[in-house]
Amino acid sequence: MVCAVLSVGAAQMRGDDFPAYDLGTIPAWQDLPSLRGDHPDAQVMSKAEYHRKLQSLDVEHLYNAIATLMTTSKPYWPADGPQDGDVSSYAGLFARLAWHCSGSFRMINDTHAAGGCEGARQRHWPENEWRDNTNLDKARGLLAEVKLQFGDHISWSDLMTFAGTVAIKASGGPANKFCFGRVDDVNGERSIPLGVEGVSQCHGSKFCKSNFECPNSFRWPEQNNTDHARCKIEQPEQRLQASHSVGLIYVYPEGPELKTTSQDYKPYWVHNRSPRLSALEVRDTFKDRMGWTDRETVALIGGGHTLGRTHGNCNLTGSKWAEDPYNNIGPYFEAMPGSLRGPTDGTCGTGREAGRGNNTVSSGFEGPWTRSPSRWTYDFFDALLSEEWVPTKSPYGNDQWHTRDRSSKFSKTMRLTADVSLIADPAYLQIVEEYASDHAKFDSDFADAWFKLVHRSEDHPHQDDLEKDASFCTSFEFTVSQQTLLP
Repeated sequence: MVCAVLSVGAAQMRGDDFPAYDLGTIPAWQDLPSLRGDHPDAQVMSKAEYHRKLQSLDVEHLYNAIATLMTTSKPYWPADGPQDGDVSSYAGLFARLAWHCSGSFRMINDTHAAGGCEGARQRHWPENEWRDNTNLDKARGLLAEVKLQFGDHISWSDLMTFAGTVAIKASGGPANKFCFGRVDDVNGERSIPLGVEGVSQCHGSKFCKSNFECPNSFRWPEQNNTDHARCKIEQPEQRLQASHSVGLIYVYPEGPELKTTSQDYKPYWVHNRSPRLSALEVRDTFKDRMGWTDRETVALIGGGHTLGRTHGNCNLTGSKWAEDPYNNIGPYFEAMPGSLRGPTDGTCGTGREAGRGNNTVSSGFEGPWTRSPSRWTYDFFDALLSEEWVPTKSPYGNDQWHTRDRSSKFSKTMRLTADVSLIADPAYLQIVEEYASDHAKFDSDFADAWFKLVHRSEDHPHQDDLEKDASFCTSFEFTVSQQTLLP
């Protein structure tokens, strides 16, 4: 009971600073009664009832509400853009929310489906404590404003996937169609088989046990023995851990660290992460675990890394946060309880911007992928091919890449090892070259892949299942006469 009382107090602090925040993030202690079956009457709207509600949803009004929110920076969680000389926009944040919520989908042997955004289980434990979802509690908190406005006419899982799609469309990107009808779950029970990483809000139950370490692990032959091991696909009890480990929905973005005996090892480099080995991990994750083709993989990575940026503009070395990084601890990802941001003691900035805005730490990588991260561009592929990318480190200390030519027009952008892997692998490289020369083809392929990404789930495992079930879709006809809502 003490834990519950403390959690309620912290929640009140969060609610005071971040209106409606608590609608988007449900702490584990609050979910536990329904997980134990103590309250069998705990439920959400039935599918039939929700589908009836949908018939009166004003999709154009919803689109405009999200698009307006996307360009309205809030002081309690400032939008990205100004730190990169761009306009303020939550486009990258909303796209990441939809991507990570949907990307938990697994299809095993074309017969057993699990995960996906339907159910909105990212709001619940265990997904809201996965480190790949760091600071997505803020995205859900921002969207809670829209959820309050539309109420039962939009489920959380429809709202999160639609918000990501609107972010792309309103930023000038390709989105051809979206179907509604996803029903929310009452808790995160169906995500437990995907893996439990954090238990900071979950105690005193058989469910509250982390299985972060995977029993069956491996390293690549050229991988440094001190580098973290990867999880094999095959695990005991049919565990379906996200990507290579619990908490990482996609792939290790830093990539494998090479042994000093590797022929590619360069002792004068600041790090020796291998794009070549990273490409093997990308294919292992996207193709073998998630069922994507090479073309869909390149399209999704390129489009996903067009809007927004990474956040690691803070060096925790020597601080009290270094041994137990707050950005790896969910579901609130905050340095001080109730603060909803990083350190306010001067470690990560001072004043109103301390621990947020330009001083945010999420993944620990730092910088935008493109020159204008609020707009849909083709910088991701153009820069990959036109620049030589060399190892560097973020202020946080993560291994990433920047241009060798520091006077290049792309010098303020960054790449992850998993990004650079796309030009280290012959099959991926061919697709990158095609997209760099044919932007229309990239747009078309990305739109198709994005639709597939946000429409597959455990309950609707094929991309057209939701449309057949709910029969409520939009092709964004109302945007034809609109300009994008960005200035």
